[in-house]
Amino acid sequence: MLEADTVLQGRYRIIRQLGQGGMGAVYEAVDERLDTTVALKETLFTDEKLRKQFEREARLLARMHHQALPRVSDHFNEADGQFLVMQYIAGEDLSVMLAQKNGPFPQAEVLRWADQLCDALDYLHTQDPQIIHCDIKPQNLKLTARGQIVLLDFGSSAIRQITRRWNRCRVWELIRAAIYMPSPRRSSI
Repeated sequence: MLEADTVLQGRYRIIRQLGQGGMGAVYEAVDERLDTTVALKETLFTDEKLRKQFEREARLLARMHHQALPRVSDHFNEADGQFLVMQYIAGEDLSVMLAQKNGPFPQAEVLRWADQLCDALDYLHTQDPQIIHCDIKPQNLKLTARGQIVLLDFGSSAIRQITRRWNRCRVWELIRAAIYMPSPRRSSI
């Protein structure tokens, strides 16, 4: 874990840890060169093949431009970590918002978010090579102050060739399950 005020690449100063998973952590940081807040995703790999895959995926994600995807601006290696520098998306994820609400979101809002998410997925799936986000869940969706849904955490995304038979109905099933399903069942998605 990186401590607050740690500076990476002589540029990115860590503010705080935002989350942690089995493969690394995400931090809020300040890009001192541009004076902007960014998200730094640290991934810990010791295998050289995985390091090269990380670099390929970072370059590919940096070419993505869609309002429902965080912008990737840089990647680098430092010490044992590989870092992805991304647009910082303020606020809570949908799982926290749902817990605070203690009930379902209004249907009209959910349909608007689903439409935005499907547009982002269509964008990803029409890239060459296609990008498949393999971990869509409320914890990986944030809502901006302007009401735009943003899809986060591409750590388990697959960049591969698939058939054009991807079915949007499956996306709707996941959204419906994640937002309307009672909490004990939702955690098993």
